[in-house]
Amino acid sequence: MTHDIWITVWVLGFASLAIRLFGFLLAQRLPQTGAWARGMEALPGCLIVALVALMILNSGQQEWIAGAVVLLIAAKTRNLPLSMAVGVAVVAFMRATLP
Repeated sequence: MTHDIWITVWVLGFASLAIRLFGFLLAQRLPQTGAWARGMEALPGCLIVALVALMILNSGQQEWIAGAVVLLIAAKTRNLPLSMAVGVAVVAFMRATLP
């Protein structure tokens, strides 16, 4: 390997370590109760919804149908893994069978 590749590997390794360490140190300073704590607990779900909504808005009819099916399954069962599995299966089925 060339000298540039080794520099890149070391810099990226250091950056990865720094990001993880900063996240760990920051997490210790976050409040454990109150509105901020509730907001931080809801954040992963909000991010997933935002990403999926953006993907559905920029997709075709098959993804819209799968999104509607997932929404119905999630509202009925309140089971995230089941909802995700059904959504993937619906999209895979429609892509395999429909033009």
